[in-house]
Amino acid sequence: MIENRKVIACYIRLSDEDEESEKGFKDESNSVSVQRQLIRSYIEGDPDFKGYSIKEYVDDGYIGTNFRRPQYKQLMEDAKRGDIGVIIVKDLSRLGRDHLDTGDLLERIFPLLQIRFISVNDRYDSADCKGMTGGLNVALRNVMNAMYSRDLSGKVQSARTTRAKNGQYIAAITPFGYVKDPEDKHHLIIDEEAAVVVRRIFALAAEGNTKGWIAKYLNDEGVDTPGVYFEKKGMKRRGNRNVEKPMWTTTTISDMLKNEVYIGSVCWHKGSNNLDTGKKQVRNKREEWIITPNAHEAIKCLSWQMKKLLRDGRKHQSRV
Repeated sequence: MIENRKVIACYIRLSDEDEESEKGFKDESNSVSVQRQLIRSYIEGDPDFKGYSIKEYVDDGYIGTNFRRPQYKQLMEDAKRGDIGVIIVKDLSRLGRDHLDTGDLLERIFPLLQIRFISVNDRYDSADCKGMTGGLNVALRNVMNAMYSRDLSGKVQSARTTRAKNGQYIAAITPFGYVKDPEDKHHLIIDEEAAVVVRRIFALAAEGNTKGWIAKYLNDEGVDTPGVYFEKKGMKRRGNRNVEKPMWTTTTISDMLKNEVYIGSVCWHKGSNNLDTGKKQVRNKREEWIITPNAHEAIKCLSWQMKKLLRDGRKHQSRV
């Protein structure tokens, strides 16, 4: 292999579903640290890889049926440029759980790019296939991974529904104005610094100001948007800001005024994923939502006006 291809890409993926079984316990066997240790040990134990450099790509919080993962896309870009000679994963399910897309990678794309692919736990090494790409054994594993993903998705959804009914906050992202309780990640507590802005927004709306006016007012006052605030606080958020000067928008204000989390309620099942593909998101009707009141402390400020605004917002939604 030419020198600039003596690079091993370690691909690691951990999804929310891996972190929570039907009983709510974390699956340590798929944790990032375990995957990293397994792959590194494999590389160190194979004399063929002496003198190779190692690059690591980690997608944390992405399901296997979704191939629009940021680090996976970066991995493929590097592979297409010829910057990678070998890709190693813990098992085939880490690469993906869609048997058609995964099969296409193994059968067509990796051979075309002259990429050696290794799945440690599956004992699969494309260098040993002698013109074949794993045959029936690998195909069956890919199908089983896809079936497992659908089954696991159903179990995790069931567990999360139970938690939501019990008033536990289970979304990965906390709403602006709250943080997760350090003693219980499924309970929200008020972030007083951000709550000042939330109270101001509801008060301005209660006075009859339009959402557009409120957004302009906050921008004119130089109030940090939620994204900027989270960034300054070092709070993890998926995705990066791609604008030089983030602005408050009518949509942001509207979403906040309709969010019942601010009156102490937990809302779940607003949307559903297509379990067959994991790709399509469908918005559910309000009567299908799971709403648990008094799950956490409301941001107290003009509470009756806040409830009226939320109620009016729901009426507007029903007419749309």
